[in-house]
Amino acid sequence: MNQRSIERIKFLKEPSSYFNEEEFVAHFPKVEGEDELFKKLGDQLQFPDYFGHNWNAVYDCLSDFHWILKKGVVLVHNTIPVLSDASLKIYLEVLVDATGNWKEVDSHYLKVVFPEDSRQLIGEMLA
Repeated sequence: MNQRSIERIKFLKEPSSYFNEEEFVAHFPKVEGEDELFKKLGDQLQFPDYFGHNWNAVYDCLSDFHWILKKGVVLVHNTIPVLSDASLKIYLEVLVDATGNWKEVDSHYLKVVFPEDSRQLIGEMLA
């Protein structure tokens, strides 16, 4: 990953207040562990029943939102998920790759939001 990767992530001072009625917004107040992350992603983003609760399945579902009617899909993290360094790096890479897959002409777009005070850590993880 290069420094340009972090440009695909939005950083806000108050991510919990993010709202846009034209977008499907999923808020993640706090997440601890891979299993909880997979469950919350599946629940909040209404992943299909075939979601496999693994990193490849997360990537696949973030790259195909045919079940969501709104064009914009936004993942809002109020805090960085509590994961091992290796898992956090994988998750951030999956998010950056998935946001980069969508083009303006596509049926959807994906935005990812984290708190402003996590910018440095996320930048280091993606470097």
